[in-house]
Amino acid sequence: MRLAKVAKIAAAMASAGFLSLLAACGNGLEGAAQSTGPTVTIGVSTDLPYLSLQEGDKYSGFDIDVAKYVAQKLGYSYKQIIWKQVPPGQSASDLNSGVVGMVIGGYSITAKAKEDVDFAGPYLVQKQKLLVSDRNKSITSLQDLSGKSVCVQEGSAAESVIKSALGPDVAVHTLPSTPQCVTELFDGTVQAVSAGGVLLSALNKFKGGGYLKVVGNGFATEYMGIAVKKNSPGLVYQINQDIKLMITSGTWKRDLEATVGQTGYKITPYNAPDAISAQDSQETISEGTVKND
Repeated sequence: MRLAKVAKIAAAMASAGFLSLLAACGNGLEGAAQSTGPTVTIGVSTDLPYLSLQEGDKYSGFDIDVAKYVAQKLGYSYKQIIWKQVPPGQSASDLNSGVVGMVIGGYSITAKAKEDVDFAGPYLVQKQKLLVSDRNKSITSLQDLSGKSVCVQEGSAAESVIKSALGPDVAVHTLPSTPQCVTELFDGTVQAVSAGGVLLSALNKFKGGGYLKVVGNGFATEYMGIAVKKNSPGLVYQINQDIKLMITSGTWKRDLEATVGQTGYKITPYNAPDAISAQDSQETISEGTVKND
């Protein structure tokens, strides 16, 4: 059975030491001629408040907390982590060339993305929602975007779902990041921004200034994952175990409440993955109205 085989591989790798494993695989590891030992390079977003934000030389947010937890379980102290900004379209190439060892932050598990990288997780589940002007009364659901304009991150789950649902009836603007879409919303270029509800709540709290609001009951499910180099089943298995431990120990909930919880987002059991499997991670293709996310 494939999963049992992966478990055996993972156990062997763990006993041999993940530091040696990652170095041999070219997974963003550098031999450091310092007392701190080797380092692991983690690719992150730097403009996602409460999730993955860089301010000076400090990184904060829920995604950062998850990355630190996983790195620690893999044998790295905080001082051994090298944070590197990775643009969304560059994640796969940086992983597979060994520039970074893993990528976390705004990376959803989709069938298309899994063609280029392997995913551990999900570590967070969210529903796609909409961010609109606080004065806008005409947009409250996906269907209300018909005849209007919406901005999404290029290549995101929101882009494919909206285009599939509404086709040419909606004008879809794409930009490299969701925060840039918020700027377009403020200047009137678009009438809505679509992304995961967690991210939109964070951006609304950080940038909205009371002039924006998050609407919609959620029209597609998004599973956020930790991406690693293609064909790394042992590493995926180990990271999955670490995420499970983070959830069952209560650390996951505490960290989510301390970050995303500060935005006013209502955290529910829905946000925690019920099951984690590298082989059958669900993808962002689910449509339909739900009561809560």
